[in-house]
Order: sequence, then structure tokens, then C-alpha cells
Amino acid sequence: MEVRILGPVEPTVPPKPAQILAVLAVECGKVVPVERLIDLIWGEEPPPQARKSLQVHISSLRRAGLPVEHRAAGYVLNADPGTVDLHVFRRLVACAGGEADLRVRAELLDEALRLWRGTPVVFAQTLDVQRLAAAEAWVDAELALGRHAGLVDRLATFVAEYPLAERLRGQLMTALARAGRRADAMRVFRETRKVLVDELGVEPGEQLQQLYRDVLEGARDSRRNYLPRDAGDFTGREGELSRLLDSDGGVWWIEGPAGVGKSALAVHAAHRLADRYPDGQLFVDLHSPSGALDALLRAMDVPSERVPESAEERAALWRATVGGRRVVIVLDGVTSVSEVRPLLPGSPGCLTLITSRSRLCGLEGVRRVPLDVLGEDEAVTLLQRILGDDRVAAEPGQAKEVARLCGYLPLAVRITGARLAGRAHWPVSKLVRRLSDERSRLDELVADDLAVRAGLELTYRALDEDARRAYRVFGFLGLPEVPSFLWAHLLDEDVLDQLVDARLLDVIGSARYRMHELVRLHARELAEAEDPRSEREDLVRRAVIAALSTVDGLTEQLFLAVPRMQDSLGVVTTAARPTDRDAWFAREEPLLTRLVERAAELGLAEIASQLAEVLVFAWFGLRNRYEAWERSHTAALEAVWRTGDLRLEAVLRCSLGQMHYKRDNLVEARSWFETAQTLFVDLGDRRGEAVAMNGIGMVCRDLGQYPCALEALGRARNLLEATDLEGVAHAHYGIGSIKRELGDDQGAFETLRLAETVYRQARSRRGEALAARGIGLVHRARGELDLAEDHVRRAHEMVAGTGDELLACYTAQAWAKVLLRKGLLEPAERLLRQALDGCRDVGDRFGEALVRRTVGEWRLAAGDHAGARIVLTELLPVWNDLTLPLWRARTLRDLGAVHARLGDVAGADRSWDEAASLFTRLGTRERGEVRQWPAQFGLAASRLSR
Repeated sequence: MEVRILGPVEPTVPPKPAQILAVLAVECGKVVPVERLIDLIWGEEPPPQARKSLQVHISSLRRAGLPVEHRAAGYVLNADPGTVDLHVFRRLVACAGGEADLRVRAELLDEALRLWRGTPVVFAQTLDVQRLAAAEAWVDAELALGRHAGLVDRLATFVAEYPLAERLRGQLMTALARAGRRADAMRVFRETRKVLVDELGVEPGEQLQQLYRDVLEGARDSRRNYLPRDAGDFTGREGELSRLLDSDGGVWWIEGPAGVGKSALAVHAAHRLADRYPDGQLFVDLHSPSGALDALLRAMDVPSERVPESAEERAALWRATVGGRRVVIVLDGVTSVSEVRPLLPGSPGCLTLITSRSRLCGLEGVRRVPLDVLGEDEAVTLLQRILGDDRVAAEPGQAKEVARLCGYLPLAVRITGARLAGRAHWPVSKLVRRLSDERSRLDELVADDLAVRAGLELTYRALDEDARRAYRVFGFLGLPEVPSFLWAHLLDEDVLDQLVDARLLDVIGSARYRMHELVRLHARELAEAEDPRSEREDLVRRAVIAALSTVDGLTEQLFLAVPRMQDSLGVVTTAARPTDRDAWFAREEPLLTRLVERAAELGLAEIASQLAEVLVFAWFGLRNRYEAWERSHTAALEAVWRTGDLRLEAVLRCSLGQMHYKRDNLVEARSWFETAQTLFVDLGDRRGEAVAMNGIGMVCRDLGQYPCALEALGRARNLLEATDLEGVAHAHYGIGSIKRELGDDQGAFETLRLAETVYRQARSRRGEALAARGIGLVHRARGELDLAEDHVRRAHEMVAGTGDELLACYTAQAWAKVLLRKGLLEPAERLLRQALDGCRDVGDRFGEALVRRTVGEWRLAAGDHAGARIVLTELLPVWNDLTLPLWRARTLRDLGAVHARLGDVAGADRSWDEAASLFTRLGTRERGEVRQWPAQFGLAASRLSR
């Protein structure tokens, strides 16, 4: 139970018990003698029955639930002092007294003072003195924090409660004066003098009189505001601004690249803080640093004849001038620590805001405020504030595109807004079209005296020659980021650090650099103007070779439609492998794809094709990264067309065929493979022809065109015999899988075991796993479930060690299906969940459909016939979209079984009839099982017998 005595006593009890409770609460935990209680409650003339009355009142307190206990000498409130407001008040005041942080001190004292609700019923005078001391300490902290504007009303209330407290009245005068209310401050002095003379017969003390003279003489000179005009459309930066507004002075360094809004933030914050720094708001442009100290001294009304000759003496005079005053100073465009150090005030009551594109190392006690570009919403809001709501609302998508093309750089957004504002007849979309051309974008980002290029040019010209060259290199590469495996082959790290210090580059992580898009365009302009074309092309070539030296060592033997075109484009040196290849590729995919495109743009067709091809087997094919796969190969193919290199064209066409095959675009995949095969034949490239034929064979297999598939795969095997183990194994695997579908189990076993042997010779664990899975499927089709499980489990375990998540999904599905046939539903369900999640993660449509079909079979086996019908029915249009008639037929067969279980004989008959027709047309093993289906459910096979 809480006890409150700083005002009316709580909990509420009658007056006498309330007084007793208050006394006990003041001495909480200590015994108060009976005589002292009687003396405090009744004074010098207690009633005859005072002790008995005291006992009665104590009893009433106990009935109220208060822990008042009797001790030999008196009574004690046996409670935690933390439950009594007076003791909480004293603890907060004590904590505040030992707190160095002004903000924390002010908060503690404010919390303590807010515990008071009125006049205490006991010890009122003593406790009031403690309250007054706390109030004066709180006001001191608030004034030191510059919060005088919000202090006046509450301070006036304290003065009304303590009219003779001279120090409190002086604090009110100070707050009023700093808030610009000098007349009110002088009125408070006159009232104070009258009260002191009338009540005490004394004049105000010397300190209060000096304060009056300072106010009278205008110590707060309102003319000392030299800040530039605040931006009326200032947008964003809430977090950074909050840090500055909540600060208690000191030195703050606002850092960031050109155009990011450093000066705008500093000036805006200084305007917002003006009332907290009433002795001056100063601004010095250090882009022209000469005479900075002189300018500051003049701003503080120091006569020119008092300004010393030496820089050291001027700096000392500056510190003495602002000592004890509250001044906010903006030092804009600082380039070095030596430049800014003499300008820093020594007074803790001042606030200094430094803006700089450079990194100011070695400046003691400075707090950093790093600025990056705006977020999309903030950039659009800034554009809206410049243009008006209507124009942005009319074309919201185009406004977002303007912000994006500006790289969300505040200066660029402000320039585009100014251009549109001055051209009311322009739709926003017109400027989007003009900005979309990278070559002329910087030309568009000019408005009156604002220009993105100008700020960048100023920074660039301040660099030494090595740093300038590095700047041009980064721009011409045209990459979103440059990691260590690239820049280590191109540039010296010390030179890169210069660009970082100049805020032309940002460091991402420990060894990665990023350049803003507009900065990159400027650097590219300079590279194209100053560096010979041969040097620029050689730069990109070396970057691609650096990427190849890393990526080629990370290639994997993948099971695409065709084997890898080994050594088809030359051999590169393999670099050390990253420790986490998947994380590495996930991070570097955009960069590597863009590097292929950049090489292709420059006509470096061969090396662009080489990197694109290697990426398929290192990453794109392993994780179904179709968009990057298509982008890189399309770019490389366009470069190849310009050179007329038919062999490179054939290789890239074959790879695009692989991509479409994995995306289940079978018709399109076949077209790419066939054009590649024609080119290889014309070139007399037997191995290339075999690779293309392998792809054609796998497409025909999936389309259910088995004679065509066997012919193509046989041709591929014969062309590759004894020259390419991987390619031969792929062909054997394809032929074996077809024989399995056609019911030639013996032929399937022989061919798949041969594939397994050749994969092992090629040291391809993935290949072995794939062949083992295929053999297991044959055993499963024959009902040899133990043998089937041995093979598919072994396949799954082999894949687990390779990191191929997609193949692991297929082996998990195969294993789950065997377990399902054996009646082991629970472990089968776990494997199916794993497989389904994996297929969805990599976007494998066929794999997902295959697993979902097995889920339908699982539901049927589990007795969830309605659920099975939903799952299987949903798959029918999927198989149509994927052009996979065999899998539609198998799903229809299972759906017929579901209908039969549900008693829907007509539905079962329809499903089985269509399935039988498809199996017969395809010639697969199921065509011989047709008559068995109805019999399993005691149904006639009338229609199926036809």
C-alpha cells in the first residue's frame, strides 16, 4: 500500500489518524515514541485520555490496512520507504544531485516535484524548504538546457507560492529575458523589490540587482542572428533532428556526401534552437575560410581595435567572448580538424554544428550525425512540398520515379522540384523521360545556382591524381557496389580511403564500397572524357577476370537439361573459395549480373559470355535464379550478335534453353536448344551438338514424346562417348528414366546403373544421388519397397552433403512416397513438408506440383478423402500449364481413386477414362494397369475395357 503525505494524506482516513499516519510516514521504519506522537498531534495541552485516544486512532489505521505496529517505546510504520512519497521525493533529489547529465538531472527533479499535491499536514515548513530547494535546482538545470521558453509559466507558479524566494524570482527574470521578454523580466524585478521592502524592509540582493542591470542593458542582443533563411519545405531527418534538439550543447559533426542536406539540417536545427541559445545564432561559411575568427568576433560585437594580430590570440579572445553565454554556431563546409579547432568555444553552454564532406578524425568530444539519402516517402514528400499536393497527386507513380532517378539525394530532388515548379505546363512524366537517359541526367539536374555536378566537381578537384583515377575507375565500372575480390585487382586500398574521406564512396561492411548513382554518373563522365577507350575496356576486362577467378572455383555439377560446356570458353585461374558460398552468391548476384552486362555493353563479348556461363553452374542453376540468368545471357548474346561469333551464340542459346527447361517452359526451351544444335552442326562442333541434343532429349521426355527423346539422347551419348563423362552420364540417366516410364524395368536398371557408375567416375556426388533416386523409383514401381527405400534414402543422404537444396527436395519426395506405400504416414509427412518448402523457396513449379500430388496421395492414405480431392483437383490445370500430360494422367488416376472412396462412381469413371486415354497415347507403363483400378474398389471396368 502506498502512503502519500505531500499534500492531503492518502489513503484517506479521519483528520487525527491522518496526522498520526503522516508523522509515522516521515519516520517510516523507525519507532516514534508515544510522547512525541502526542506532542505533535495535540501540542502542549493534550486531552486527559490522550494515550487511549492514540490507541483508538492507531486501531483505525490498522483497520484501513496500514502496517502500524506497537513497539515497547512507541509505534512504527513497518513499510518499505519506497511506498511513501516523501522518501521517494528525497531519493530522487539525492540522485539528481549526483547526476552530471543535465537532462537526467532535470528529469529526476521534475519527477520529484510532481509528487507534491499540496501542503503536508505535518512538518509543513521543514518540508516546504526541501521542496523550494528542489524547485530551484530543477530550474537551474532547465535553464542550462536552454528550455527557458517552456519554463516561464511553471516558474511563475513557484514564485507565487514562494513570494520571498529571491533566487527563484531571479530565475524567472532570466527565463523571461532569454525568451525575449525583457519588459516582463524588469516587471518581475520591480514586483520583487516591492515585496521585499514591504514584507522585510530590505532591498533586493546584489546578484538580483546585477541581473536587472543586465536585462536593462539588453544583454540578449536580438540582432545576433546571422543564420541563413530556414528551408520552409525542410523534410525528413526526424531522428537526426531529434538528437540535435535534445542535446545539451557541445560539438556535433553532421557528415555526408555532397547534396545530402548537411547544411539544411544544421541551419534548420539552429533556427529551432534559437530560443535556447539567446546570446547568438552564428553562421560561418568555411568554403571560404579566411577571416572566420574575425567574422565570429564581429558577430559578438567585439570592436575591431580589440582584435589581436595573431591567430592564437584571436582564438583565445573568441573563447573568452562566448564564455558563460549560450550561443549556437554553424560551421559550414569544414574540410579539416586544424581549420575548425580554433573556432570551437570553450563554454559548455554553447552548441556547435559542423558540416563536412570530409572525415574529421582527431577532433575530441565530437558527436557524429551521419546523413544518407532520403527514404522514398521522404523524397516524394519533399517534391510534394515544392510542387504542391495537386501535381504530385495527379502522377504519384511518376513522382516516385523522379525521386528514384534522383537517387533520393535531397539536392537533386530539390532541383527537379524547382524545375517543375518553374514549368507549370510540364507533367511530371516529362521530366522522368528526360532524367531516364543516364548520359544527360546530370545536365537535367541544374536549376539557377543549384547543380549536382558543381558540388561533385568541387570535391573531385580537391583530390590528388591517384584518387581522381580511382574515382573515375569506380564510375566507369558502373557497378552498384565493389567488393574486395574486385577492387583488390584494380586499386590500392589507401587511395580508396581518400575517396571515403571525401564522401565520394561509402564503406559497406569491412571491405566493400558503394558509390551513389549520381556520383557514379559524374565519375563515368570524367572517365569517358579523360581516359582512353582502351584503358577503360581493359579495366572492365580485368574486373571480369577477377570475378571469374573467384566464381569458377565455386561451380557445381548441376542436373540441368544438359551438361556443362566444359572448357568451351577458356580456362581462368581459380581463386580461394569464400567460406560461405551461398551467402556470398546471394550478396554478389546483382553485382556479378551487372558486370556481365557492363562487359557486354563495351563489346567484350567473349569474356561477358564466359562469366555468364560460369554463373549458371555456380549459382543461377543451383538456386533457380532465373531473372539474373536471363539478364546476363541476354546481354551477352546481344554482344555476341554484334561480333558475329556463331560458336558463342550457340553456347549462350544452349544455356538459355537450360533456363527455360528449368522454368518448365518446355516449348520455348526446345526452340532454344534446336537453334543451338543447328549452329553447332554448321560449325562442326560435335560436343556442342551433343549438349544441345541432350537438352532436346530431356524436353521431349517431359513432353511425353519418348521416341524423339530416345533418339536425341542416344545421339548425344554417341557424340560424347569417351570425351565427356558428365555428358555421357546425363544421357544415360535420361534414357534410363524414359525406359522406366515405358515399363522397361530391366533396361531402366541397366542404363541407370551405368549412369551411376559414370557419374562416380566423374566424381559427381550429385550425379550418383540422381541415378540412385532413379533406380529407387524403378524398384518402387515394381513394388520392391525395401530396395526402393535403400536407394532413395542413400540418394537423399548423398545430396545432403552437397548443398543442392532443390535436388534434396526431389530425393525427399521420392523417399516420402516409398514410406507412404509402406504405410509410414508420419515420417512421410515430415519429408513432404521439407520438400514442399524447399521447392517453393527456389520457385520450382514442377517440383512443387510433384510434391503436392504426393500430398494428395498422403491424404488419401490417411482417410482424408475430401482433402485429397481438393489437392489433386487443383493440380490438373497446373499440369496443363506445364505441358506435362503424363503427370496429368497420373493425377487423374489418383483422383479416380478418391472419387471411388467418396462413392462418386461417375466421377471416378470420368477421371480414370481420361487417364487411361492419356496413358495409352503416351505408351507408358500405366497403360497395362488400367483394368485393375476399378477392381480395387469393387467397380466394373465397363468403359475402361474399351
